[in-house]
Amino acid sequence: MNRGDLMRRIGARTNTSAPNNASWLMAVGILAMVIPASDKIASNQVFFAAHGVSVLAWVAVLVLGLAICWAILTGLLLLLQRRTSARVCDVVMSLLMLLVAWFFLSNVLARTVLEGAPALSPVFGLVVAGGITLLARRFAMGNALAVFAVIAAVVPLLIPLVTGSQEAPKSTFAFDDRPDRPSVLWVISDELQYPLAFTQDGEVRPELPNLKALAADATTYSHAYAGANYTDYAVPSMLSGISDVAGQGADRMQKVRAGIGIVPGLASAYSVVMQSPMYSFDCSTADCASVGAGDDVGFVQRYTSFAKDTLAIAGRTALAAPFSDLFPPLDGKWRDFWNGGDEFGDNAEGDSVGAVVDGITSVGQAAPEDPVFAFWHSIRTHAPWVVDREGKQIYPFRVPVVEGAHMVGAEADQTYTTEELKSLERRLYANSAVDFDRQLGLLIDDLKASGQYENTMIVVTADHGATMTDRADRRVGDTLEQRWSEVAHVPLVVKAPGQTEPVIVEAPRSTGQIAATVLAAVGATAPADAELSPDLSRDLPAGPVFTTVGGAVMTPWNYSGAAETDPWLAEDLTPTDPQHPFAIGIDQALLGRPVPDGWTEVTPSHVLVLPGESTQQVVIVDRESAACSVDATAGLVSTDGTVVGSVLWEGPAGATGSQTRGWAIVPKADAASYRFWCPSN
Repeated sequence: MNRGDLMRRIGARTNTSAPNNASWLMAVGILAMVIPASDKIASNQVFFAAHGVSVLAWVAVLVLGLAICWAILTGLLLLLQRRTSARVCDVVMSLLMLLVAWFFLSNVLARTVLEGAPALSPVFGLVVAGGITLLARRFAMGNALAVFAVIAAVVPLLIPLVTGSQEAPKSTFAFDDRPDRPSVLWVISDELQYPLAFTQDGEVRPELPNLKALAADATTYSHAYAGANYTDYAVPSMLSGISDVAGQGADRMQKVRAGIGIVPGLASAYSVVMQSPMYSFDCSTADCASVGAGDDVGFVQRYTSFAKDTLAIAGRTALAAPFSDLFPPLDGKWRDFWNGGDEFGDNAEGDSVGAVVDGITSVGQAAPEDPVFAFWHSIRTHAPWVVDREGKQIYPFRVPVVEGAHMVGAEADQTYTTEELKSLERRLYANSAVDFDRQLGLLIDDLKASGQYENTMIVVTADHGATMTDRADRRVGDTLEQRWSEVAHVPLVVKAPGQTEPVIVEAPRSTGQIAATVLAAVGATAPADAELSPDLSRDLPAGPVFTTVGGAVMTPWNYSGAAETDPWLAEDLTPTDPQHPFAIGIDQALLGRPVPDGWTEVTPSHVLVLPGESTQQVVIVDRESAACSVDATAGLVSTDGTVVGSVLWEGPAGATGSQTRGWAIVPKADAASYRFWCPSN
């Protein structure tokens, strides 16, 4: 059959309108890509809050963006009509419609009815796409379809504004009539593992004096375990009183992750302050403060980021492999999917205690008779750990050396090739904990100064921990022992209103039990549909469950008294020489002295210096692998012939090939003055 026969069989094109054909193309894309993404994010108020974007504003931007895309397509098709013959224009428009519909329909079929046999989706997709192409040639109904598709994409976003679809009890909390209801301060220090904060004897480490002072007035739960290994599961489940994340199932957890648990139920009796890199609470009266994410980000940057993240959700939601693999994974994040790193982006505020203090002061002035519920989610202890003991940034959040890595000494998958490099990262981790403790002290001092401390319930915990690993994710751990010791095991200190004596509870507990404990302390009764775990005074029927999340699959790990170890060395918690806190793997007596005999200078092929606000700075060195012994994991760094620190060489498993990379954090000096040394063979 020649082309003429084919054209006679399919008939002449009667829909010659460029705008209408553009609408056909837009309608297919909206139905296949935009609508699934809208359905996924529609009820997720956390996703909107994390970007500082309102639903209504986003609807307006979305409609405007689709209109611009339609206008561009229309212009291109009009240009095609004017520059080509009717037959050529018909062929190009038909092929364009066929290819666009084929691509989207094949993906839709592969993710839905043909999920079990995705190889068949291109075949069936081509057949259906051919039918749609014929319809588009003959019927000028593209505009109506496009309008329908836009409405279908927008409605899911607007429905939550009317009905409310966050996971929350269907009825309000009941409060008793106590006259002096206590305030609540709930603090989550992101990724703060238990052994960093506590010794194996259950004592707060001396490096954290403010947490130690609080524990002297509080109850310490020495065997408390997180609900999940990712923040976007752990924190929402904590606020919703869930101790078995995997046991809730994917459908409910999607709703839980989109809400803020018991907070709306408390708001009828409490002024609410929320300082968090992703949470905010919509306040309708003057006696409520809210500090959320995105307050200091410009309009264009905010909406551009939101659009990029929505595209990531659309790609992962609407497309099948291998196309979906071109988009970043969504697990463990609320925003900045494309940037790598963590769920809070590259520039989330780590020194955020001032916002909490201001929020509490603000609501106290607006409604001095009302109690306050203050929620402070600090990410100071979330990787990458970048500050010194004074909280000053040592290096930028991104490390532009290893693709995908964002921590000093780490490979792309955040693993470490030597024990010395682990020690380097542990010291940074410890610095972050010390600075979090400083901020906690400022907040508690403010509560004491204002007379609120005694009648305030204070909860300090973590979403989950983190560890330095050889081969696994830092939020999973290389071994079961490491998982329970450093990732699942978290600090939990609770000061009840009026409590002044310390109590130690050694029985295993879950952070999912905090919500019910808070409600009991404030005299609130949640309705039965809240389904909260029992409070911290009671055992869980089956013990704590720690859920690991990967690829949207939730795997439960039931607590069984696994052996737990303490990975911390004294010199990692408090470096021997405060002037050279990152001198690792060398004799400390060499510091400040001339380079001794027995060391050979290495000529680096590349040196990168990453200065920050601190007096310490990161220096990254590449050298020929043969220049030093493979056993030399630590070398010297000198300036003007004087030893100022150590350079830690990657082990054989490092990703540098013929070149070996070295990492150093040393006192600031001119970049050209640094010299690097290996032990002589």
